[in-house]
Amino acid sequence: AGRFSCARVSTLHDMIPMAEAQFRSLPSARWRLAFLRSLKSLTISDVVIVPSENTKREFLKHGSYAPERVHVVPVLVPDLIAPPPPGAVRAERLILSVGTTAHYKNIPGLLHSLANPNLGDVKVVRVGSPLEPQLRLLAQKLGIWGRIEERIGIPENELIHLYQTATVLLQPSLTEGFGMPVAEAMAAGLPVVVSDGGALPEVVGQAGRIVKFRQDHPAKTTNLDDARDFGEAVAELLADGPERARMSAAGLLEAQRFRAPAVLSQLLEAYASAGRAASIRTGESAS
Repeated sequence: AGRFSCARVSTLHDMIPMAEAQFRSLPSARWRLAFLRSLKSLTISDVVIVPSENTKREFLKHGSYAPERVHVVPVLVPDLIAPPPPGAVRAERLILSVGTTAHYKNIPGLLHSLANPNLGDVKVVRVGSPLEPQLRLLAQKLGIWGRIEERIGIPENELIHLYQTATVLLQPSLTEGFGMPVAEAMAAGLPVVVSDGGALPEVVGQAGRIVKFRQDHPAKTTNLDDARDFGEAVAELLADGPERARMSAAGLLEAQRFRAPAVLSQLLEAYASAGRAASIRTGESAS
């Protein structure tokens, strides 16, 4: 028996290091190696929990782990994140962007999309990592820097207020293991426009606008055609109040998949499965 007789459960948030070309560069080699070692260590787990079917598929490409031992349990959206109170009015042309500036977030693509002439009067609030100098320079060259407001390290209640007052959230990521800002925005009734990167279509379901990105360009470059399509999708949505209302209502329904009752049920099943697997494993060891 010993200390390994108990059920072993591991959580894998995403497979982004395996997908991103930049992680193959020399400065990231040690970090990437650590990730590969972590993947290898998952083979001793009775169950691996992942946040999306997309992450599950990507994980199963890199080993011989049994599919039935990989359980999809979405990330929990707390009840604190809720739609605005009755009678509240959203801003008309306020775009929200939440997250880091990591390569896979495709911030250059976001900036190029905001240069769409039909978006010339929108205000953009960026929550998360500040834009690096090269991104600020790009925003200046595109003539949009003056419309971008960065809010770094804001408290949770301020972020929730933005979810409740913005017009639309944008997420043009090249890939995502889940897409927490998108799920949170939907739970607050905020319409979303996203790429088809990684798990984003899975999270959005029927609630948001999904822009299909091209896959025939180098991973380190910004595809201007994708940015153009994304900007056009945003402009169309900002001009269509009824569609935003439909997306807001649909988002609240889709977000129920990420609330406590649904997540708890799946989490308990994953742990129960791990317990059954451990019983079989330790029984075989004893025999």
